Amino acid sequence: MPFLTRSLNDERVLLFCRADERHLWKLHVSINDGEPIRIETCLAEDMVECSPSAWQDETGWHISFIAGGSSANPLYHLYRMDGSDFTSLSQPVVIRQARSGFIYLDRTAAGAVQDTVSIHDPEGDKTLELPGCYIYRVSYRADQTDSLLITGQWIGEEDVFTIEYNLITGEQQLLECDGTAAYKPAIYGDEILYAERTGTHFEERRIRRAERHHSKQCRLAVRRQRDDVPETLQRSGRCRCSPKTNQNEVSRPSCLECVEKHLGAAFVLSSEIHSGYAYRLRLIGHLHEAEDEAQEFQELFQTIRTARKNYQREGILPDWETIARIISNMKNTD
Repeated sequence: MPFLTRSLNDERVLLFCRADERHLWKLHVSINDGEPIRIETCLAEDMVECSPSAWQDETGWHISFIAGGSSANPLYHLYRMDGSDFTSLSQPVVIRQARSGFIYLDRTAAGAVQDTVSIHDPEGDKTLELPGCYIYRVSYRADQTDSLLITGQWIGEEDVFTIEYNLITGEQQLLECDGTAAYKPAIYGDEILYAERTGTHFEERRIRRAERHHSKQCRLAVRRQRDDVPETLQRSGRCRCSPKTNQNEVSRPSCLECVEKHLGAAFVLSSEIHSGYAYRLRLIGHLHEAEDEAQEFQELFQTIRTARKNYQREGILPDWETIARIISNMKNTD
């Protein structure tokens, strides 16, 4: 996931992520095609660091990136660091929870796991909607800072895509590099870099400079200002998944072994999501099945239900240890 920019001295600056043997990505920078330098974040060693961007002004460099997925804190957040150069940056500061996004001057963009990109700047809050899309990266062109680069994948499809979206005009274009959809590209002037897939793993990739590129107009993203929601989309009443008014009402017999089976599948999927696999809906489905199988065990049922809702609404992964402890206590009292 490269990011191209220029220093005040017109040096070519490339920020990117490099994975180690554990498939953990860490931030690096290369100046004028020099040797890569690790950008020290002082975050936990098992945290994934990705999606860097940066700009320089008279006070120094300003970097934003996404990090998360550690055993102690699996949530992903948008971070910022500042300093006179890349070797003397401040401690990272958490800006907000996000799976993708960036900060540039007084603009903050953050992508949800699915469907939406939120933008906050002096022009007003706005949301870009790509219904039915997993969002993998939200970046921008350092040479045209009102142009966003959004990489995603449609649910149920294998192909990825990137659109360039102009926040001023609303124009949007699909990008292709070397005859294929551009994955997490960076653009500066006539130079385009993208992450070319090199292996069977979804994120086994290398940075490649595009020899040829093509773009075509599209209308994939829908833009909405804050509170600009059609009446037909506004909710009225309670949804069908509201909690039962009668806690003793169950729709199927409960099976603790089946609960564990679905929770185990959900746990495996959660460990793969940070690597880029589009498993969000499968994870939700297994949590729902576990919840359904636990209806007769009210504490377990409510815990799993709350975990599923938190993941759907906020992207917060379940507290697996708490759930395992409840199940263990249930077995010990049988």
